[in-house]
Amino acid sequence: MNVILENNKNTMDVILVQELPKSLIHHVPSHTNPLGKPIYSTPNHPNWTLFIRQDPTQENYARVATYVNKKLQKMRFTLRPDIIDHWNINVLAFHSGQHINFVINVYSDNNQNTLQFLNRNIINLNNIVVMSGNFNIRDNDWDPNYSHHSVHTEDLFTLAESLGLDLSPPLNPGPTRFADNPCDTNSVIDLVFINPNNPGFGQHTLHPELRRPSDHVPFFIEVGINKTNLDNTFWSIGKDSEEEENFIKALTNNILTLDTMIITSKEILEITVQCLANIFSDAWYSHAKKKHIMKHSKEWWTHDYTESLNRYHTIGAIEH
Repeated sequence: MNVILENNKNTMDVILVQELPKSLIHHVPSHTNPLGKPIYSTPNHPNWTLFIRQDPTQENYARVATYVNKKLQKMRFTLRPDIIDHWNINVLAFHSGQHINFVINVYSDNNQNTLQFLNRNIINLNNIVVMSGNFNIRDNDWDPNYSHHSVHTEDLFTLAESLGLDLSPPLNPGPTRFADNPCDTNSVIDLVFINPNNPGFGQHTLHPELRRPSDHVPFFIEVGINKTNLDNTFWSIGKDSEEEENFIKALTNNILTLDTMIITSKEILEITVQCLANIFSDAWYSHAKKKHIMKHSKEWWTHDYTESLNRYHTIGAIEH
């Protein structure tokens, strides 16, 4: 994994990994092992931001990790366990223009525990651009060398349909997992689902020549991103500020004007919900301020720090 991160730091933007390896970090003193107790962790790299659910217990060790190249910092990738809280699922949000999009990285074992979890906890998300991973499902629908259909395929397609995604076949079909036993057949169990309404995503290509010691084949997806979509602005209301107080007051006053007693049909309910959404939107943009994302866009970075930094850049001193 370290070799992949280093070799592709200038050519790749996002890497989704399933069944990720652990690297030896160091040894700590141990009263049972004279060499010390080995400490393992997920490989990391200074050019990449790692997104993974961390847990010290082996049984809950995450089976998925996502690496995002730091050159995409302006797109503000974030891990969203508040949407899906599972060790074998990464839901990442990122910004494109004023829109929030999502990438889902999945590992499901042979018992399909992760797939069952997803179907029991259907998420209502718009703008999912891709869902990819090792689903451990063999089926003739995507593997012509396999003559059977899986009982789990319908569940998988039901999930994809609920997320607005379609199965994406590779441009160069072939096995995605090579069998360890030469008597067994290779298989297709790593799948990609994309949003058919997103013109930026093309079909993926398999690269078996790059799998190294892994038994799984890496695949690449090219994504067209318009530079104008790399918006580095956001809207914000400061905590405990006068703007926050006025925002809450505007919300309260306008919500009280809604007449909910007239909701007697589905159509009127939808109109009322839209009015409520407009109230929130109008109040937000009336009191929020547009800000630019910079390397100092942190909660602890104050206006005083900005003035001191500007002073330092101008005269080489930070004294007031």
